[in-house]
Amino acid sequence: MASHKLYNTAWRLATPLGKLWLKRGNHAALVERFNPGITSTGKATLWVHACSLGEVNTAKPLLDALKHRYPQAHVLLTVSTQSGMNRAQELLRHDEVTWCPFDTPAAVKKFYDQLQPVAVFVIESEFWPNLFGQAKQRGIPLILVNGRISDKHMANYKKWKRFYTPVFNAITLACMQSDRSAERARDLGTPPDRVCTTGNIKFDGARIEASPKDRAQRQRMLGLGPGHPLLLFGSTRPGDEALASACWMTLREEHPTMKLMVAPRHLDRVGEVLALFTEPVFRFSEQKNGKLLRDERVILLDTIGELSSFYAIATIAVIGGSFYPPVGGHNPIESAALGVPTIFGPYMENFLDPALTLIQARGAIQVSCTEDLYECLSGLLKAPAELRQLGTRGRKAVLDAQGALVRTLEAAEKYITLGD
Repeated sequence: MASHKLYNTAWRLATPLGKLWLKRGNHAALVERFNPGITSTGKATLWVHACSLGEVNTAKPLLDALKHRYPQAHVLLTVSTQSGMNRAQELLRHDEVTWCPFDTPAAVKKFYDQLQPVAVFVIESEFWPNLFGQAKQRGIPLILVNGRISDKHMANYKKWKRFYTPVFNAITLACMQSDRSAERARDLGTPPDRVCTTGNIKFDGARIEASPKDRAQRQRMLGLGPGHPLLLFGSTRPGDEALASACWMTLREEHPTMKLMVAPRHLDRVGEVLALFTEPVFRFSEQKNGKLLRDERVILLDTIGELSSFYAIATIAVIGGSFYPPVGGHNPIESAALGVPTIFGPYMENFLDPALTLIQARGAIQVSCTEDLYECLSGLLKAPAELRQLGTRGRKAVLDAQGALVRTLEAAEKYITLGD
């Protein structure tokens, strides 16, 4: 296809410059993505690809289930971002995770040659022409897991439909989060008999409770006494921290024992976030250097992989990335599953189905604009019974929505042949 030839030509021209840029930027490890080098274990390999941190968290229950169901196989996870790699290394052994090759013809072909997977599982919405095309060319089942196609991405895929139709046609089985995404996969070229709605695995992988010991330890870390509220803005993006600061300016006076925690999605923005607060801010990472929290009431969570533990002790969780376009929101399941009252803004396109599930169960609140957030927070903090009921309904909604992982594994089973 002409458009794919042009795509591959662009990659060939960009590869030398890309390698040079990565080396000069102290990203030498990522050069491997142009020229992968992996060693076969001698076992049949199930390859799971998850782009970044959020997809790695989604992939974890799938990885565990595949290891349990196919103990004779080697299960390998690939990632595309540093945050994804950091999280994967926390969760898995060294031989279970590596970088996904860049989608150049040479890199993808070499990766398939070395790995010889018997099946490829792609998490959510990573539609790469060469990765998908090589699977089809080699007759390797490619299974889309927890598939989703947002409004924004659908518009782009339709605009470039001639380019994307072969990509979607290469999917062996598309396990989609919702009927809406399933219909879109069919419209984009996946044969109808290869598409099914299995639900959202994020509900299955959600942490439902934290141990009393862990909760008490986290509360001590933040200096929270009995009945002291914690307002947590999680996975914040540009604009969210200014919104948090504006709400805090009034709430801190109304609730003198309350503390605020802000957890930026990207830690390279720490300096930018700190500049938004006029009072002392405690950087949580400094605890590792022996610094103790004193009188600070604002805490910056500038470490990776600990947000869920702090959601567990939050009085209210506000989901970042949902108040301003074009991010499309972050995962509201993580906090709701722990029974934490959860609030998000109007822009939840990337988590539309989980958001709708929670809203319909009255297990989360969606505010229509930034101006409504303060009133919502203030009202809830003055109504503890309503606050508890909101958290209880959210947790129940998550429990009721579980089961996608089992449905996915059952649908995929007929495509997986490991041999002797």
